[in-house]
Amino acid sequence: MDGAHLKGKYKGTILHAVAMDGNNKILPIGYGICLKETTDSWTWFLEKLHECIGDVEGLTMLIDRAPAIAISIQNVFPNAQHGLCGFHLIGNIVHTFGKKKKTTILFWKLVRAHKTTEFEFYWRRLRNITDDVAIYLSQIPREKWTGAYFPTTRYDYMTSNSVESMNVVSNKARKLPILSILEFFRALTQKWFYKWRMVAGIQGWSLSGVDNTTYQVHDFKSGGIVNLEEKTCSCRYWQQIGLPCGHVIMVLTHLKNDHFGHMAIGAYKIETYRRMYEQAIYPLSELSDWEVPDYLMVVNPPMMEIRQADRPKNTNRIPSQGEEPKIRRCTRCHSTTHNARTCKEIVPKKQSKSKKHTGVSGSGTKVTNEEPMQAIENQWQHEPENQWTQHTEQQWQQQQLDNQWTQ
Repeated sequence: MDGAHLKGKYKGTILHAVAMDGNNKILPIGYGICLKETTDSWTWFLEKLHECIGDVEGLTMLIDRAPAIAISIQNVFPNAQHGLCGFHLIGNIVHTFGKKKKTTILFWKLVRAHKTTEFEFYWRRLRNITDDVAIYLSQIPREKWTGAYFPTTRYDYMTSNSVESMNVVSNKARKLPILSILEFFRALTQKWFYKWRMVAGIQGWSLSGVDNTTYQVHDFKSGGIVNLEEKTCSCRYWQQIGLPCGHVIMVLTHLKNDHFGHMAIGAYKIETYRRMYEQAIYPLSELSDWEVPDYLMVVNPPMMEIRQADRPKNTNRIPSQGEEPKIRRCTRCHSTTHNARTCKEIVPKKQSKSKKHTGVSGSGTKVTNEEPMQAIENQWQHEPENQWTQHTEQQWQQQQLDNQWTQ
């Protein structure tokens, strides 16, 4: 059991109760809409559920750690057992102590343990690796989260994935109005009940004989035509794999022949497997005890070229249309005959660039440390202009004085 939030105009929470049938299929039991998940809302929902199913022997409920659900179960279904979802527990552990691979593996070993001795073995390993997680789990009763200490039958379901799947299926439907949401679940339940009812009504495969060695098997799909004399089937599994397919086994069962081994090829038979390894491989004696004949000729190892680190490149590849060959150059001397690792050319070191610093000279010209000679040349070029400007200003001042004297 679990709840999911509504996403439409009318906010609220929808409560789910699902079961698992004998064929490991999800069986919707009930659903209800309330304001939010509280003890009163869960008690109301479970009371309505109790009116439908009554007291069921061996009833086990899987929930998360929400205290409201646990209290409601104890009040409405006092004889039922409830366990905690393993995914919710490991999610809390990861959120609190961080994600660690060894811790996760040991946690699921503890959850799926069937015997108490197996549980204690993995519990000691968890205590040695991370004592904080062990202390956290020790605060939760073991009969709630591990199969080894569960008092009744848990049916090998350690998580509430089935009800989470219902939340995923209704993800878009939870955006609809209330009546549309209820109609969605009713239609979904109707569809699933009809589908699994048809499957449950099927008695099995059927068989019809063609002749003494040929039979046709109907498997509600494409079927298969089996020829026992030629050892063939129309599904071609028998020919390609070498093992009899389901159609062949159906025919042999119909003929009351329980021995299927002779229908497989020789590579799968026990006799072939035994003959394959019947010859023993004996060890060699010490090298000093070997008897070396005198007529043996000493053969030196051949001269081998340096093997490339990876697969040799294909130099005979035909270029595609419009593809231009890529020219590779040495990054030191820019030659095309070698690369920088094998370059032997003498290349002068590059001069380090000084930081730029701008200043103003006495004549008003900007000077930078990057190019001092160029700055001096610029100052020399602008110097006559400065002198000419000063000379012109002196003439203009003298002319003004003459004009005043004349007036």
